[in-house]
Amino acid sequence: MVDEKRVKKMLQEWAEYGQKQQVRRLKKRGHKEAMVRKKDWLPDHDADWDDVAAPAVDRVVPVGEQERRKQLWDLAARRLEGDAGAGAAPVEPQETSLPTGLVIEVSTGLARVEVDGRVLLCTLRGAFSSDDHGYTNSIAVGDRVRVALGGPGQGVIESILQRRSVLARPDVFAAARQQVLVANADQLLAVASWAEPGFWPELVDRYLIAAQRYGLKPIICLNKVDLAVDLDECRRRLAPYRDLGYRVIFTSTLTGLGVAELKGALAGHETVLAGLSGVGKSSLLKAIQPSLSMRVAATSARHHEGRHTTTQSSLIHLDEGVVVDTPGIREFGLSGLAPSELCAFYPELAGAGPCRFPDCTHLHEPGCAVLAGVEQGSISRMRYESYRKIRASLKS
Repeated sequence: MVDEKRVKKMLQEWAEYGQKQQVRRLKKRGHKEAMVRKKDWLPDHDADWDDVAAPAVDRVVPVGEQERRKQLWDLAARRLEGDAGAGAAPVEPQETSLPTGLVIEVSTGLARVEVDGRVLLCTLRGAFSSDDHGYTNSIAVGDRVRVALGGPGQGVIESILQRRSVLARPDVFAAARQQVLVANADQLLAVASWAEPGFWPELVDRYLIAAQRYGLKPIICLNKVDLAVDLDECRRRLAPYRDLGYRVIFTSTLTGLGVAELKGALAGHETVLAGLSGVGKSSLLKAIQPSLSMRVAATSARHHEGRHTTTQSSLIHLDEGVVVDTPGIREFGLSGLAPSELCAFYPELAGAGPCRFPDCTHLHEPGCAVLAGVEQGSISRMRYESYRKIRASLKS
């Protein structure tokens, strides 16, 4: 049940934030803020409640809190409106006479956009500002945009249509803000490998948490299962995820195992591919559709780690779906998530039963139902250790 009073309060806060942003933009363009004229008809003893004339005071919020409030408001607004017209309103004012395009690749100040079967190299309209969207990048792969056609093979992105979803992470150079990796996807494929590089539960869990926070359907793909002693060993290791209802697909591009199942899972969807370098994302795409032209590199023989073959996110059309191949990353931060909220993303921990203390961290407290479940074997120790590591990385 959505708390309408809280929604209205958040709406008011975001309206005030938008007004402040507009003032900042006007100052950058050389405009001076208009002086508020004092209403002389007010009695002197009432002048102190004139909020309009009072100097504005910026409220200091914790790192990530602004993005967290925005996510809560977006979720509440969708529930109140019944998801009606969720993708209809534009992020920026738009000219409906301009053609609509799909961003397939982004570089500094430039983007490759598909428009009516052609790929144009586009610049961004000068008035674009990442401050308007709350992210460090104003445009991302997967965005639907309005494009003003320019010279041969060129154009200018005039506006961005409203995003129905985003996948974001803390920006490397501005941890208090977020960077949009992909826009408008509907599912996330977390690709891991059995070996070279080895299976890393913590990173998989981070992807599952991000998918839930941003409204994406999660799928786990364990690749290179041909390197295991037998497939049952892989099934046992990932049984905790299957028991929780996550879809798990076991694949091998060497033997062809699971390739057809993976192809069916991607059909009809816009999917984000995420995982470490070297887990075989590009190899899987080539196995699904051999006509794709993609670079594939072997893992390092010395360190058994992947080599970067994908250097930036790019949108790829398959015969029956769309995927966004993202660069292999070793970190996937969860900004705006408080340590006390992490347990809610581990359903087996949240449902373990009442602990002795209502504010139990499930780390060391006596009478903890989660710790008892781990000891008794009803909660996966692998998943619990992942919870501990992720919780230690979150800021209070």
